[in-house]
Amino acid sequence: MRYLPMNQIKKDMILGQELYDGRGNLLLPKYTKLTDDHISYIIFQGITGLYIDDSFSRDVEVREVLEPEVRRDTLRMINHLFQRALEGQCLTEPEEDELRCKVECVVNQVLDEQDVLYNLLDLKTYDDYTYCHSTDVAVVAGVLGAKCGLGDQQLHELVTAGFLHDIGKVYVNAEIINAPRRLTETERAQVMDHPRLGYEYLKENYHFSDAVTQCVYEHHEWYNGGGYPCRKKDKDISFLARILKVADVFDAMTSNRSYHAPYLPSEVMEYIMARSGMEFDPDVVTVATRELSIYPVGCEVELSTGAHALVIRNHRGYTLRPTIKHLETGEIIDLSDNRKSWNITITKLLM
Repeated sequence: MRYLPMNQIKKDMILGQELYDGRGNLLLPKYTKLTDDHISYIIFQGITGLYIDDSFSRDVEVREVLEPEVRRDTLRMINHLFQRALEGQCLTEPEEDELRCKVECVVNQVLDEQDVLYNLLDLKTYDDYTYCHSTDVAVVAGVLGAKCGLGDQQLHELVTAGFLHDIGKVYVNAEIINAPRRLTETERAQVMDHPRLGYEYLKENYHFSDAVTQCVYEHHEWYNGGGYPCRKKDKDISFLARILKVADVFDAMTSNRSYHAPYLPSEVMEYIMARSGMEFDPDVVTVATRELSIYPVGCEVELSTGAHALVIRNHRGYTLRPTIKHLETGEIIDLSDNRKSWNITITKLLM
């Protein structure tokens, strides 16, 4: 399958993967033949592109870290958790056990798929961004944490914190969170208080470990001390929070928001690399450059020759040099290994 932006989606194209909203409800099943009504509805949902199944890309396998069923169930769990917090309540003991079960599923799948670079462009619905974002940050953090050498318990704590890191935003006016404008100083202060609010809610209502709640509290701290809420720096910030910081920024910047269009993965990685040692832990950034693909499988790219190609495989350590399939000739070229292709570079990701 291949990824196409919504302005290239046409009637009768075949959907390449299940489409869920942020509450875990199935919007459209895989292999749906798209109608004009489907396309209008998807655009209304704020989704910026789709994976399409066609003859040219049928052999292109976009391997997901999470199985669709696990992702669906996780979205439902996170939605339920946030709704309970919004109502001033908390999960029951069986529901809390269910959350831990979901964490276990995510950690197991992250560990089972360690040969897979994180490269899926997630299809987020605008209204349910928070739930999708929480799930995706947990997965990205899990991928990075595993490659940073975390043990089993730390991985579970990191993924749990990924699910919970924005829970404090339920106490901030949604109109401020989604404002498509520059915030006032008062509004900005309210948003910046969400790590503390989330931390206090979790400490008062649950029995998560100190590592989890500390990670939630510190996920907006900067490596150089320029973050918030406590302006901690360097090793004073928990290692889990330093990993979560990279995962949070990577997913947020590549997502469609009311105040910015999604940035390209390559642009976000450039941002993260440029702020290594300032906003981000350099060691985590090094891992991210190996594990987070900047040219996702299934996406179209423009080459230095002027030709267009489809990315069909990524290579760890060579994220700038994937294997591609020439759109005109169908030729498959491994940019990381083929000497004849060393003078060919990718100039643009087309999204």
